[in-house]
Amino acid sequence: MKNIIYPILLLSTVGLTTICANATDTIASARITVLDRGLQSQLQTQLKRIDYNNFYSNLEDFSAPYTLKNGSKFYEARRDNLNSASAIVIDPQGYFYVAYKMPNSNNITYITNDGSCNEEVHDAIKVFANTFGENNKIIFSNPTKINNMSHDCKGVYGKPLLKNRSFERAHIKDQ
Repeated sequence: MKNIIYPILLLSTVGLTTICANATDTIASARITVLDRGLQSQLQTQLKRIDYNNFYSNLEDFSAPYTLKNGSKFYEARRDNLNSASAIVIDPQGYFYVAYKMPNSNNITYITNDGSCNEEVHDAIKVFANTFGENNKIIFSNPTKINNMSHDCKGVYGKPLLKNRSFERAHIKDQ
């Protein structure tokens, strides 16, 4: 079967962001990829325990993944009937950009192992965060391991910050 690329437009307050979805990307493939033992093992060793547990706790109802312009994949999962979700962008070079929101919290926690592009939230994660409304705050948490391979941040971020949204760099301690 021939792969067909369908453009999907996501409108956010940062402007129009184009993300392409591959016709072979399905909810089942998202579940298989994100719950893969290799990826979960990598996340367990590179995220603080509290961040990993919170991220993992939302992995129930998956959406179909999206292939981003730079070849990265965006995955999202939500927990039933709760205002909580997790998202991850997996870059083919080994970088990841993780975000999660827990129920009854206005914080969206963001973690990346990208040592070059860690000053701002990944554009796809900005769109994810925007789905929760304007009363949320993105909190930066540090990974336990950083990939320091130098690279260009084009395709990671570059859109202006969301209007009416506060971005705060903070360190979340293990609990």
